[in-house]
Amino acid sequence: MKIGVSYNLFDGEELLEGSIKSIRENVDYISVVYQKISNFGNECSEELLPLLKELKEKKLIDELLEYRPNLKNGGSLNELTKRNLGVYLSQSNGCTHHLAMDSDEYYISEEFEYMKNIIEEEGYDSAACQMVTYYKEPLYRLDPKEEYYVSLLFKIENNKEFIIGHPFPVLVDPTRRMKNTNCKIFKREEIEMHHMSYVRNKINSKFNNSSAKVNFSSTINELITYYEKWEYPQKALVAGNPNTFFNVVKEENKFEIKLNKNEYTSTTME
Repeated sequence: MKIGVSYNLFDGEELLEGSIKSIRENVDYISVVYQKISNFGNECSEELLPLLKELKEKKLIDELLEYRPNLKNGGSLNELTKRNLGVYLSQSNGCTHHLAMDSDEYYISEEFEYMKNIIEEEGYDSAACQMVTYYKEPLYRLDPKEEYYVSLLFKIENNKEFIIGHPFPVLVDPTRRMKNTNCKIFKREEIEMHHMSYVRNKINSKFNNSSAKVNFSSTINELITYYEKWEYPQKALVAGNPNTFFNVVKEENKFEIKLNKNEYTSTTME
């Protein structure tokens, strides 16, 4: 088994290095398909390109590919194209399995190793696991845990690619679905994806450039204002159709994530 990973990136680059480090020892090839202009015509931050250059020099990234979006296609179609470019890069570099990721996605190393071993030993062609989502700081987890899933490794085959809305055994991102005939659905105690979805230096960029923006575009200012004023243990407000309040549970900073707005270095709960 040779695993290729490709990151779909425009913003949230402050989380990229930590995400890569959480999987690097368990994968073989990492590419980043990045944009300097978002799917909605906004420019990337000044930090993006220098960071990508640095991570490539550190050999955390093996290949960089700039993607120039077709603004007429909106979010999902551009995202799908980027994810399929990532599949091509993995296949071109001899990988047998592929994983699509975003910069705010983290895995516990031992769980990731367990996952890939099960897929290899039992011959699954696809897999998925559930996730846990964090709000504002990498210490605060939404409660209850979401029922949503994320797709994991897909076996690479000629002419096999991501297809929007392709049938899948559990609910996952429509742009992360491929043909599957033998899919392993992992239990939470086996592996979870830790989603730093609302952990950002600049939350406004996330809301204004999200592929799911159509679901909450009229409430972006409300979401940003609430987020900026939020303090634990208030309920978290999560974007959607409709926007939803969640309880929040405080946990340890499992990945020792540090952001510029503050340094979240605590590894134990207060």
